[in-house]
Amino acid sequence: MFLDLLDEVALVTGILTKGVSLYLLIMCLFFKWPKKAQEEPTEKMSFACVIPARNEELVVGRLVKSLLEQDYPSDLIKVFVIPNNCTDKTEEAARKAGAEIISVRGHVSNKGEVLHQALGQLMLRDDIDAFLIFDADNIVDRGYMKAMNRAFFNGAQVTKSRIEAKNPYESWVLGCYALYYDIFNLFFNESRSRIGIAPKLIGTGLGIRRDLLLSMGGWNTVTIAEDTEFNAECVHEHAIIRWVPDAVTYNEAPERFGQSLKQRRRWVGGIMAVAREKLAGLVTDIKDLSHGRQTLDMLVILILPYFQVISLIPTGFLLGSVIYTYGFPLCLLTIACYIGASLAGLMLFGLILSILSPHSTRSMKKSIIMFPVFTISWLPLCIMAMFRGSGTWAEIKHTGSISSVTIRYTGTEA
Repeated sequence: MFLDLLDEVALVTGILTKGVSLYLLIMCLFFKWPKKAQEEPTEKMSFACVIPARNEELVVGRLVKSLLEQDYPSDLIKVFVIPNNCTDKTEEAARKAGAEIISVRGHVSNKGEVLHQALGQLMLRDDIDAFLIFDADNIVDRGYMKAMNRAFFNGAQVTKSRIEAKNPYESWVLGCYALYYDIFNLFFNESRSRIGIAPKLIGTGLGIRRDLLLSMGGWNTVTIAEDTEFNAECVHEHAIIRWVPDAVTYNEAPERFGQSLKQRRRWVGGIMAVAREKLAGLVTDIKDLSHGRQTLDMLVILILPYFQVISLIPTGFLLGSVIYTYGFPLCLLTIACYIGASLAGLMLFGLILSILSPHSTRSMKKSIIMFPVFTISWLPLCIMAMFRGSGTWAEIKHTGSISSVTIRYTGTEA
């Protein structure tokens, strides 16, 4: 009786995980689907660039410079840096580069609280049409504002830029981040945008029309994954979200694997926290058939970390069945074959990503070989986040280094 129940649990979880995997695979197939051309607007919007910054002295100036040197009218660009909990000279570096400073009141524990205060002040100004939100370690290419302006005038209320790695060739970890960004760029955002499904607002480079923010009552996220939480809120509000691949944000990722694990654990823990906050409301929203696809897709994104953990159940039962039927030696052989096939498959996938992306495959060799380690490490991070929460903010030391590719596209060297 007990064994029959376990078999049923394994069957149900296996069907669920395969169903989610099949859905994601189908979504990936549309990244080369024909897309609609956008009209080039004759008018230009005014942008406020908002940069929360915590101990970002080494990098914030370069971002401010890349924003102020856009191929766009300078009088339509305002840059605001919001230092918070800093123990270095972030504010001084931001002012020197040309940014205005917004001071936070009281204690803030995450980026969402910083944005709540800053945007709460700025959205009352009628000389701003839209907000662009960045991390302080970013750099943007010179055509960023022009691409965002085009997207907004073609109907977008919320926009998401393409993220590229700032320095992908300096270590295998940084190269793996570049490949990870490629997955989101090609198979999550590009593919969805081509069939009319909203991209995912995960990561930096987010744009919001001021009138939409006013209608939503400002920025009011509470979790550590403020981007994903705001994404769920936009889906609930039926906001028009657009992917803007011509607007490129270069992001500086952690150089060391240990730092990467801390950062990614915080990411998945944050997404799980958003799931607990928003799942019930999104399930109710599915009844609205006119926006059902968007809501269903958001639900899948929120439950992905949980499904990675749940996927272990049918695998565990399979191995248990092999041990019971054929003995332990064959089980070890089965595990070895499964691991070998998984490693080979992930390396091949990393190679394909490097070919499809603008990166140099030759320079990414170590990252392609180590990509399976980077990918598989998400699983224990999901397990830890499920049982131990999202963790807390931990400072990631920035080097401020950028690759020659980044310099060529941004024109920003110092």
